[in-house]
Amino acid sequence: MNMKKLTVSAMDYAGICGGLLLIALGLDLFLVPNKIAAGGISGVSVVLFHTMNLPVGASMLVMNIVLFIVGFIVIGKGFGLKTIISSALLSVFVDGLTYINPVRQLTDDLLIAVIFGDLLTGMGMAIVFNRNASTGGTDILARILGRYASINIGRALLIIDFAVAASAGVFLKSVEVGMYSLLAVIINCLSIDAFIDTFNISKKVLILSGKSEDIAKQAMADLNRGATFLPMEGAYTHTPMKMLMLVIRPRQTAQLREIVREIDPGAFMIVCNVNQVLGKGFRDIRDPAAEI
Repeated sequence: MNMKKLTVSAMDYAGICGGLLLIALGLDLFLVPNKIAAGGISGVSVVLFHTMNLPVGASMLVMNIVLFIVGFIVIGKGFGLKTIISSALLSVFVDGLTYINPVRQLTDDLLIAVIFGDLLTGMGMAIVFNRNASTGGTDILARILGRYASINIGRALLIIDFAVAASAGVFLKSVEVGMYSLLAVIINCLSIDAFIDTFNISKKVLILSGKSEDIAKQAMADLNRGATFLPMEGAYTHTPMKMLMLVIRPRQTAQLREIVREIDPGAFMIVCNVNQVLGKGFRDIRDPAAEI
């Protein structure tokens, strides 16, 4: 492995560890002490903790091992090393934090616990997913259902998570806990999607100008980004022109606007969000995005 790949791998695992720490904090400080089972293996572990006093992290580890074995038997290979390591580390972090910080409950308000617990776990899971890993768990069950029940994997995962959340109300004998757990599943899904979009967002910029050549030259020099000319024709004048297209980081938008303003104050500039960009200067297009 060359130095560049080693550096990228080290950054990936550092990011994964940071994400797992956020998930563990969300569970230990908010969800577990308030009996909120926000779906997945962690939700089952919350129920087991409050009914049988089993450690949350240890329960997660045992269930993940069983699911990985079942998944390997039923659907074969397909679980990346990052996912196996992530699921094991999360269990260590969850139980480890209880020894470092024995004060496990920051609030007894269930709504606050759901919101802040889901924000922490959602951000953590988004970071882990963004590093091409996951925490295993019910993802494996969803894939099995998707294969044999002809159901969309995302829908299967949602059904499983709702079932886990509803079970919290039954086994913990609290309708309120069950309802807040169902709410937590919804908020968790929304927060993960929102954080992933935020982490991956870029800006696509379209510039219409008679000086597009000059703008492109200056932008490539100052921003270190590629540029593309798109042939176009004005609908009113029928004058052939070149439209300039660039994809940049959000923080570079203001700098590009200044470049355009200096070269051609009369230019027309369109800026829109792009959720994911793959290729040179952004995320490597060769990254295997289909691993669990």
